[in-house]
Amino acid sequence: MACSFLADACHHAGDDPALGQLLQGHPGWAATPEGRLFAARLSSATDPEAAVAALLPLAEGRFPGQLRRMAGFDAVKLLDQLGRYREAWSLAQQVQRATAPHFDPQCFLAPLQEQLEALRCADLQPFSPPAPPAAAAGEPEVAFVLGLPRSGTTLLEQMLDGHPSVCGLGEFQGLTLLSRELGEQGIGAAQLAGLSGQRRSALGRIYRQPAQRLADGHASWIVDKSLISWMWLPAIAQVLPGSVVLHLRREPRDLALSLSMAAIRPTGVLGWVSSLDQIRAVLSIHLQLTSLAIERLQLNHRVIRYESLVAQPEASLRGCLDAMHMPMHEGVLHPERNPRIPITLSHSQAREPIYSTSVGRWRQYDWLFGEEWEQLASLACS
Repeated sequence: MACSFLADACHHAGDDPALGQLLQGHPGWAATPEGRLFAARLSSATDPEAAVAALLPLAEGRFPGQLRRMAGFDAVKLLDQLGRYREAWSLAQQVQRATAPHFDPQCFLAPLQEQLEALRCADLQPFSPPAPPAAAAGEPEVAFVLGLPRSGTTLLEQMLDGHPSVCGLGEFQGLTLLSRELGEQGIGAAQLAGLSGQRRSALGRIYRQPAQRLADGHASWIVDKSLISWMWLPAIAQVLPGSVVLHLRREPRDLALSLSMAAIRPTGVLGWVSSLDQIRAVLSIHLQLTSLAIERLQLNHRVIRYESLVAQPEASLRGCLDAMHMPMHEGVLHPERNPRIPITLSHSQAREPIYSTSVGRWRQYDWLFGEEWEQLASLACS
C-alpha cells in the first residue's frame, strides 16, 4: 500500500527517476499488478509498444475494476499516440463495458431539465430581492471555472493561480456542502428568490468559511473549478453574489472523445462519461442551461473557448482578469511553473507549457460522429 501511494505521488509529480528507484528498491511490490502498472508507465515514454503489451493483460485480466481502468486507459492513450485509433477506441469501449457501474441518465438529467424549464419561465424573478454583500471585508471574492471535465478547467485554474493575488482551490467541495444544506432545508431555485438577505448571507458562509481557510491569506480572489458549479448557478447568483463565472467551452467532439478515452471514474455526477450517447445528452443540456442561466441571472461572466485559450492564452487570460478587475500578470501564462500539483486527470498536461495538439483530435475518429454532433458543435459556438 505504501509503495503504491508513493508511486502515485511520483507519477503525479512527473518524477520518473524517483519512480524508477522505488521499483528497483522493492522488487516484490514491482511484481504485483500495481507495480507492473507503474513499471509500464515508466517505460511508456521510451518504448510505448512494450508499455502497451505490459498494460493489456492488466486491463483484460481479473483485477480490481479501478486497476483495470487505469491500465486500460493508459494503454488507450498509448495506442492513440501510436496512430492505432480503431484499436484505441475498441479497447476504451471494452474497458468501459467491463468496469463502469450502472447509471440512470434520466435520474441525472431530470432535475437539470426542471431547472432549465424554470429559467425559461417568464414569471421567474430569481434576483428581485436585495442582494446581501458579496463578501465581508478581507474575504476573497470567488471566481468559478464553469465547464465539464476535460474542457480545460484544470489548465485555466492553474493559469489563474499563477497570479499573485489569486488562489486556486482546485475541485473545492464548498458547493457540495452548500447544495446539501439547500436540499436539507428544501430550498430550490424558486425558494431562493424569497429568502431574506440575512438568510442568504448565512448560506453563503457555508461556502465561504471553508474556502477562506484553504485560501492564501493574501489572495483577493479564489478560483473554484468544482465539477458541479454549472448545475448550481441559481444558488451561486443568490448566496454568492459578486461571483465571476468563467465558462469554458470546447469543441464537443474533442471533448466527448477525451471523456470517453480517459480513466474518469464513472460514478456519481460523472456516471454519464461511459457512453457517447450519454455524453451528448449531458453536453446538450450543459450548453443550454449555462447559457440561459448566465443570461437570466445576469452573472458577471466571460465565455472562453478552449481552442482560443491554448492558441492565444494572453488574450483569454486578460478577459478573465478583466472580469475580476485584476491586472494582467506574466505568471498566468506559465502554468507549468506552478508548484501546486493539481490532483486531477489533467495533472500531467498542466505541468507542461501550453500546447494545442489536442485541438481537432476528433477527426482521427470521425466515424464516431454523425450529424447530431455537428448540431451540437454549432450550439457550442453560438
